[in-house]
Amino acid sequence: MEKKRRLPVLKAPLEETDDPRPPWQWLGFGALGIFVVWLPLAWATTVLVTRLGGLDEAPVGRMLLFGLSLALASLAGGYLVGRWGTQGVGVREAALAGLAAAIIATALAWGAVGFSLGALLTVVFAVPAAALGGRVGLKKRTGAW
Repeated sequence: MEKKRRLPVLKAPLEETDDPRPPWQWLGFGALGIFVVWLPLAWATTVLVTRLGGLDEAPVGRMLLFGLSLALASLAGGYLVGRWGTQGVGVREAALAGLAAAIIATALAWGAVGFSLGALLTVVFAVPAAALGGRVGLKKRTGAW
């Protein structure tokens, strides 16, 4: 019977030769994270608004529910940036990721239904929540609890 052949195992630890990602790349990661979390939350909010039924006459109530789902998603995206961002990445980049996601969402809304000032409220919900998420994530990364 032939002896089993095995792959060689590297005994030396791997060296980190890669440079850390620049801060602007974390904006994209945070904005993408916001959309990944926001999509199922927006779906659940749509189901909730449909089931409640009485919100057809209350556009402010609908706006607040959808704004809450965006704020939760922005909190998660900001946390991603603050917690796993490289050195020099923090609350500012998290807030800018929220702003980028809000601008993209506003542009998509304007393309689908036309100009609406209500679409600009995405900035009001997304930016502060993303900044808060970035602050919490940064404290978690640095262990400053």
